[in-house]
Amino acid sequence: MMKLLVGYNGSTDADGAVDDLQLAGLPTQGEAVVVTVGNVLFTPPFASHEIVEKSVSSVRAASTIELVQKHEAENLREAEILTNDAVDRLTQLLPGWYVHPRILTGSPTKELLREAQFWNADLISVGTRGLSSLGRFFFQSVSANVASDAFCAVRIGRKSSNDVDKTRARRIVAGVDGSSGASNAMRAVGRRIWPNHTEVLLVAVDDGSSPVRLRDTSSSLKELMIEKNYCSAFPINARPMAAAGQLALAAKGLTVSIEILEGEPSQVLIETTREWEADCIFVGARGVTGGGERSGLGSVAAKLVTDAHCSVELVR
Repeated sequence: MMKLLVGYNGSTDADGAVDDLQLAGLPTQGEAVVVTVGNVLFTPPFASHEIVEKSVSSVRAASTIELVQKHEAENLREAEILTNDAVDRLTQLLPGWYVHPRILTGSPTKELLREAQFWNADLISVGTRGLSSLGRFFFQSVSANVASDAFCAVRIGRKSSNDVDKTRARRIVAGVDGSSGASNAMRAVGRRIWPNHTEVLLVAVDDGSSPVRLRDTSSSLKELMIEKNYCSAFPINARPMAAAGQLALAAKGLTVSIEILEGEPSQVLIETTREWEADCIFVGARGVTGGGERSGLGSVAAKLVTDAHCSVELVR
């Protein structure tokens, strides 16, 4: 049974991420926990310097501390209301799932990751950024940090510009670069339960770094293995990987096509998802080099997290 952790902060983007889960091809049954992190998530009713001023001017500094504690308690009560509302909405979207709330206190990133690992989650869902009704909270840093440091797959849910139409065909993009991460991303697509007529676009991007052009290579792994100039460079491996993925996904009833494109990989993928009006793009959390940015993500994955027009699922 799939286990899903939803990071929720009461913002419009967090609501969009919840709605996005009905487009994620999730199984008909599973268990989900909606996690809201209090205290750090919400801002006090006055700035820190005002607290100091009130403490100094007050005969009893304890009264100011009591006021702050009272406000924190109110925030947690409001968090409980918001979280329960999110649980109700998710239960309606995933009627076969058992959904329950969890309210934690502390650093949002640390608590979400700790809970996901303790609970052994298969997938973490978070929004991008937003203004919580309970206070200002720059959620993008949390989503990026969770995407970087999680041990499991992470879905960065973006609210669709249009109302969700359950009758239209789903459109899924998967980035293919010859890496094990790309192979895992295609497998993740194949494990989901998609409605009829779902379309999958496998995109391989040649960044020009190899002396062998991706368009000039064969899609047959057998043919590549007997060629004298065979090497393990990704422009050669990506194309047969895409061809194999096309066969495997088509066998599951999906309509699958392949695009061989050239340019800077992250920009090409972002533009492709926008033009193709994709619901989501699946990629490995790390690229073929295994290097990655300082954030711990591969450079392409990190760029997609912040700049993609659709939801992004990072597969591990």
